[in-house]
Amino acid sequence: MNLAGEFFTRLTGDQQRALRAQAVVRRLPRGTKLYLQGDSVHEVFVVTQGCVKLTVVGPDGRGALVEVRGPDDLIGAADVFHGLERPMNAYALTRSTEVLALNRRSFEEFVRSDSSFNAAVLHELAQRFRRTVPRQFELAVDDVHGRVLRRLHELVTRFGDVSDGGKAQLKSPITQQDLADWAGVSRQAVVKELRQLRDDGLIQTRGSHFTFFDVKELEARVRDLGAATL
Repeated sequence: MNLAGEFFTRLTGDQQRALRAQAVVRRLPRGTKLYLQGDSVHEVFVVTQGCVKLTVVGPDGRGALVEVRGPDDLIGAADVFHGLERPMNAYALTRSTEVLALNRRSFEEFVRSDSSFNAAVLHELAQRFRRTVPRQFELAVDDVHGRVLRRLHELVTRFGDVSDGGKAQLKSPITQQDLADWAGVSRQAVVKELRQLRDDGLIQTRGSHFTFFDVKELEARVRDLGAATL
């Protein structure tokens, strides 16, 4: 199963072609910003290749990785509707990241004039909202082990290549520090948890390449942590 994204695939062929006709293709090296926290809202983006990370920086200067978006995901649409400044930063996460950049006026016209396009946007925003409650649950009740385990499970199910036998290969789009920021733990804690999972025979790591020997076992361990999904 790959849950990299649904928005673009929910559009009809005509809608996809219309969006492409009005959007600008941007190819971004790793680390390039799409926008920064506090920027005015001028565009929305659809990821067509690679991954984008969304981060937030607090008043004390400390940052957190909020989410990783992959191919077919829509980025920045909620910011258009509330009309305020960008609440997060968005950076290209992978070496070859590509997005469709659609200006705000064109996006708003699509939403107003095409009810099925509007429905696809609403579905995307609803899915994003549904993910916020489980994350709040995790932060409230999970220990370090649980937080890291859930993020690894999300990585492999969204971006991994899972075989019918339950083995999976993953070239992680994020670094260990990104994983730590996403889980809300230290990098040292991530290193310790990965070592334990290797000792358990569940994973093998080589740089950014992961082999998950039994994704079903990983899922079972996540279920044992308690319900964090809606």
